[in-house]
Amino acid sequence: MDAVQPISPQGRKKANYGVDAPGFQRGALFGGLAGVVIGLGAANLVSHHVLSQNFQFVTILFWPGIWFFVTGCVMLWGSKIGKLQLRDKIIRSIAWRGDEQVLDVGCGHGMMLIAAAQRLTTGHATGIDIWSQADQADNSPEATMENARLEQVADRVEILNADARKIPFPDNSFDVVLSSFVIHNLHKASDREQILREIARVLRPSGQLAIADILHSGQYEKVLRALGWKGMKRWFPNFLFFIPTRVLRASKP
Repeated sequence: MDAVQPISPQGRKKANYGVDAPGFQRGALFGGLAGVVIGLGAANLVSHHVLSQNFQFVTILFWPGIWFFVTGCVMLWGSKIGKLQLRDKIIRSIAWRGDEQVLDVGCGHGMMLIAAAQRLTTGHATGIDIWSQADQADNSPEATMENARLEQVADRVEILNADARKIPFPDNSFDVVLSSFVIHNLHKASDREQILREIARVLRPSGQLAIADILHSGQYEKVLRALGWKGMKRWFPNFLFFIPTRVLRASKP
């Protein structure tokens, strides 16, 4: 789905921030389309009284097909447009000086990482990930660094292969920690809690935290409150991947 990089009018390749949940998106788009086509074919037969006694067959295929196809279209829009708009809103919500040390937890193709690096002058942005192919199409360290080069921030960016449950940095290492659509992929509540504790550990006092995710944002806030954090805000949900997305913004006490 993302094998060919788009070319800008100036002839320069654009950064490619990946398709999220690619297996589900393909299944929804093509499976939904197949259901619609078969349902319409069956409807045509019904109209000629060939299958009039099986009209329910049309409903079983057509309407679920419509639902899955629309879901796939919305998720594709979310992957290519919606998440970039949300990223820009998150980045604007942070008061940047330019000298920050930034960590992107689960950086993937570098969407948040690179946007943060563009706000830096003397600062540095680090991304960690395990590069899952199930969560994002064509996910790799090479793809991330290629995006950083295309966005002309490679000199301010570093990436590491690391598990977010054990972030390989000392306490109080970062001024800003970002994460987008990553933590929910850990199915155990204890694993998600461990990630939040690690994020809190490596963030400096008064450091800024922004997490965008589907599901579990209430748990993230609860874990941080138990660590003594206050004044957290969860933004009103949006539906760029159909499932409500919430942004948790906070500052470490």
